[in-house]
Amino acid sequence: MSYLLVPGPATARTAVLWAAAIDESDDPGRLEVVASSGQRQRLTGWQHELEGGKRRVKIQRIELSGLAPRSRQPVELRRGGQTVARAMMGTLPERVPGLEERPFTILLGSCFAQKKDGGGNVGRTYALLPSGARPDLKVLCGDQVYLDAPSFWTIFPAVSVGELRRRLLESYLAAWTQEPGFHTLLADGPNAFTADDHDFWNNAPKGSVTAPATMIPDLRRRWLEEATSLYRAFQRPATGKPMVLDMDGLSICVGDVRVDRTESDERFMSVADLAEIRRWALGLKSPGCLVLGQVLFSEPAGRFSKHMDLGLPDFRQYAELLDALRNAPHAIVILTGDVHFGRIAVCQLLNGQEIIEVVASPLALVASFPRNEWRSAPALYPAHAAARFVQRPIATDSGYQFNGNHFATIGFSRAGGRVRMKVQAWPTENRGKPPVPARTYERWIS
Repeated sequence: MSYLLVPGPATARTAVLWAAAIDESDDPGRLEVVASSGQRQRLTGWQHELEGGKRRVKIQRIELSGLAPRSRQPVELRRGGQTVARAMMGTLPERVPGLEERPFTILLGSCFAQKKDGGGNVGRTYALLPSGARPDLKVLCGDQVYLDAPSFWTIFPAVSVGELRRRLLESYLAAWTQEPGFHTLLADGPNAFTADDHDFWNNAPKGSVTAPATMIPDLRRRWLEEATSLYRAFQRPATGKPMVLDMDGLSICVGDVRVDRTESDERFMSVADLAEIRRWALGLKSPGCLVLGQVLFSEPAGRFSKHMDLGLPDFRQYAELLDALRNAPHAIVILTGDVHFGRIAVCQLLNGQEIIEVVASPLALVASFPRNEWRSAPALYPAHAAARFVQRPIATDSGYQFNGNHFATIGFSRAGGRVRMKVQAWPTENRGKPPVPARTYERWIS
């Protein structure tokens, strides 16, 4: 029996808090969230009530407003006046800081296989970050859980809905409660999530031989329903459109290329979501960050890969995404993961603006086989010719190559109409020692 408190997305004046009661039967009216500033809000009901086997989880999100910009303060979940969970709440700045100030910093991570991080390396590394690198916002861009792991699912697949539900919920609880570990990272400051395939199963929503239950149409449908319900409860509620976090000098758009993906090659997001991304890109008044669960600079999948790991270029909608981004009046930084290495690549479009793709993956590698290898971006964007789009060269930074468990921090500072971004890759396997960045990259964008 336990409780959890995890910060969600934030703005300069508001903060969302995620509260959960695990295997508790309390009336939510006995629970309240209390900030150190004295603000408090009582829980009025449960938005999600989940069960799997003998586990029961009840979840509610609440929002506190009227907060100071770029502030941090302890917050507690209290039951009958007694503290049952703690977190550190934070807000974003109203503007990108100047060069003489501490940069606005995003932590970027993906692909966390909790069973491969028994020592809690991700959380320990995060806790030991130097103060100047601590993030204002954490962006976790896919595979926060591996619902189709461990590999014994291949031999003993879940063939009943009850067993399927139990396994999926247990995977979330193992990751979200790992302390010291992943929970250490989650509980400290704002989080924004998007999904990738292992938040469902490998290559979801298509059936996969690596998750045998998904080869049975009825079980695949139920798995998708259960995994989507868990994703909405733990990570990202249904908002109807991409999440946009704005400040003077930078705009962050968190998209999703998995939840509304079709089994056919039609699309990877809803038509409405893509229209929102188009409006966001065309309306930029400063550089923007677009969060995606898969890389933008990519080749279409090969004959074998089509059955194992479809990417964005494998969908007809990919050309529409290219078109949505190509006339943006300012640079767009793609923040993504999925591919199990760290990489930075840049493409200058015909209008003179740039797309800079930053990849950070994995937080904890799920398997050592097949062997993971670093790969450069394709030579051209798009890799294959697309109607109405002139292919442009991509420059992969040769000095920023990292193939190991890590997360990245991206710091933004402004001088006049330009923004300096500084990317650092932080290995997570440090044997308890303070982390040192393994790779660093700097660039001015506008």
